[in-house]
Amino acid sequence: MSAAPRARSVSLGGGAYALAGGLLWIEPTASLVVADLHLGYEEAIGGALPLWSLDESVAALERARAAYDARELVLLGDVVHGVRLSDGATARVRATMQRLREQCTLTIVAGNHEGRTRGAGLLGDCVEEIERAGMLLHHGDRPRLSGARHVIGHLHPSVALGGEQSVPAFLVAPELIVLPAATPYSRGLNVLSRDCRTAIGAYGARSSSTHVIAATAAQCYPFGSIASLARATRALRFAP
Repeated sequence: MSAAPRARSVSLGGGAYALAGGLLWIEPTASLVVADLHLGYEEAIGGALPLWSLDESVAALERARAAYDARELVLLGDVVHGVRLSDGATARVRATMQRLREQCTLTIVAGNHEGRTRGAGLLGDCVEEIERAGMLLHHGDRPRLSGARHVIGHLHPSVALGGEQSVPAFLVAPELIVLPAATPYSRGLNVLSRDCRTAIGAYGARSSSTHVIAATAAQCYPFGSIASLARATRALRFAP
């Protein structure tokens, strides 16, 4: 990986770049990838709440697509929080997918929140996995080992800042790239937790060779490996 202490993008090798805003850019195929949008979350948990995050999330995607002149937009699973939506919310999600299809090739990878229907009838055609630039892209809810580098979402990795505060983060290893969740509603999975180490271990990735890149809306911040971040955190905790 190469980057300044903070940057708009960080090279992950193989033509892949972590971008501010938690997006992944795959340069050889001009593909822009986003994971875990969870559109319709407000309705799924409350019914009466406005779907404000849908417009905000999609507007950010459209700005990034235009900035990078992406030929393809990949939605890497959990595009919606659930497939059972009201007629009004269903119409808005369908219209949003159509709007994105009019701008570039839209590839939708099914996630666990797409359920048994895999998004059929709501999102249009979905696939289980795709290959781009030698990397295998899938949601990540069904981990497995293979010779390819995996690109997944699902885990919602984040760097805990203390209290209730956290920032979304990429996890990057030779075997694996994990995208942060695009939803504004998730605190995420602490990258220093045992659950996180177990999850990346399913792909053969180790904490000593898995790097953390925090991603705000404006910048990426490389933190080194999970193991080195854990050591630094322990040192700060017990410093006099």
